[in-house]
Amino acid sequence: MNLFGNGVNVLLKKVTSLLLAIALVPMAAFSAAAAPATVAPKAAQTAVKVEYNKRQIAFPDQAPIISQGRTLVPIRPIAESLGFEVNWNEKTRTVTINKGKDNIRLVVTQKIANKNGQTINLDVPAQIVNKRTVVPVRFIAEALSYKVDWDPKTQTVLIADNVNPNQVGQQEKPKDPAKPGTDEKKTEQVALIDKESIEGKTVNVLTIGLYGVTGKVDPQASLVVVMEDQTYEVDVNSDGTFNFEMHTNDGIRTFTLKAEKAGKQDVFEGEFISNDLGV
Repeated sequence: MNLFGNGVNVLLKKVTSLLLAIALVPMAAFSAAAAPATVAPKAAQTAVKVEYNKRQIAFPDQAPIISQGRTLVPIRPIAESLGFEVNWNEKTRTVTINKGKDNIRLVVTQKIANKNGQTINLDVPAQIVNKRTVVPVRFIAEALSYKVDWDPKTQTVLIADNVNPNQVGQQEKPKDPAKPGTDEKKTEQVALIDKESIEGKTVNVLTIGLYGVTGKVDPQASLVVVMEDQTYEVDVNSDGTFNFEMHTNDGIRTFTLKAEKAGKQDVFEGEFISNDLGV
């Protein structure tokens, strides 16, 4: 994808006009913005513990955290304690977990996980905290067939062996009997997207952004890109390659690719890599 071609030229023309307009505004208009803002200190994080079969798991360099009522834990110590394999793809910011026949994929900042070809919605996505990948512990443990409880008095996540495999995707909030047990959305998954070839890039200048996604899919598949709940159709070349570009406001960090063929679907969750022009 050529992010520095015609798309950027159009973008720079818009920015030039915007800068000219800013230059005509009296400097007094910026005096209020020049004053330093007072930032309130963050509330202290309550200490959270995690136990597996009544033995506490140690987190040496990043403690578990609570985000939006969900407990997130660094993935490596959990993997070592529960005995599963974990891999990290820096390019796609994807965590892949394998244990026996189970395969789980999570993309950092995405509220969608994939278990054995099934799409599962998450209340809280995996995140990067202090250069460590933290994941929703209840989802991970139950997806790998462990029992998970929460002790509010001691602020402890209790993980144990032997859980009903159907308990997948539940998290720490009490279950509402009026609601379904999970938010699973089952779709038949096939390999239509060459996930290693997918690249998302963005050029951001002031409030304008140029976004591009390139890669390769099945030449016979239909393809769409989803950005901030907006869906865009993408032309696929005869060899399966594609090049999607879109001008819109800056600040978009992630995208979703959906390829379909003969009633079957493949989904890829990706994150844009910024290439700021520094204007």
